Amino acid sequence: MKKKKILILDYSVDRLETPTIKSCLTEEHWDVSSLFIDTEVSFPDDLIEKEYTHIIHTGSALSIEDTVPFTEKAIKYIRDARDKGIWQMGICYGHQLICKSLVGPQAVRSSPHGFEVGWGSVKFVNNAKDILNLEGQEHVWQHHFDEVIALPEGSEVLATNNHSAIQAYINYNQRLLGTQFHPEFNKKVGDDYFLNDRIFIEKNNVNVDELVTNCPSFDTAKVFFTYFLSQE
Repeated sequence: MKKKKILILDYSVDRLETPTIKSCLTEEHWDVSSLFIDTEVSFPDDLIEKEYTHIIHTGSALSIEDTVPFTEKAIKYIRDARDKGIWQMGICYGHQLICKSLVGPQAVRSSPHGFEVGWGSVKFVNNAKDILNLEGQEHVWQHHFDEVIALPEGSEVLATNNHSAIQAYINYNQRLLGTQFHPEFNKKVGDDYFLNDRIFIEKNNVNVDELVTNCPSFDTAKVFFTYFLSQE
């Protein structure tokens, strides 16, 4: 079996994304490396020359509406990776960053519905049944203010809800998979995050003790990472 060479580009402020995602990528034929991205210097100029088969762009506490030191390099890298034919997956901030890079700043915004947090309900639609074996309502981990409102040409929405119409999508022509929610968070990791973030969440008028009474309705990491890494 051909070895998958996977790069995690970690934009998280607390650096929790890399270990969480790596814990989901345990197959022997998956070669996983990561870079923590927080400055222009942390984004290597020659990164596109590395022969990765799959790239995962992580979530972050940063807002996609803000320009940060690495923004310009990230946009260029995403475009170059797309042109090189490398499969890319975006999670929350990473999902927004890919769409901002390939569509433009008009593709993202601060959601008019405000903060979406908790084990939220999304509806899987279109070809999600065929490719992910998912249909109808499912519960997934959410924690975001921003959203994607326009997708790269040729994309198909896979999941939606009343808060953000684009909760997940696939684009085979440009080799993209994106989720607004976080498939890497299982029940324990997700609840621990909510409990550790209690002060911030409850300042936004959400009861954390109620949040942790819920749970994911399927193995989100297995479904999404396995499918993403099956793509050639």
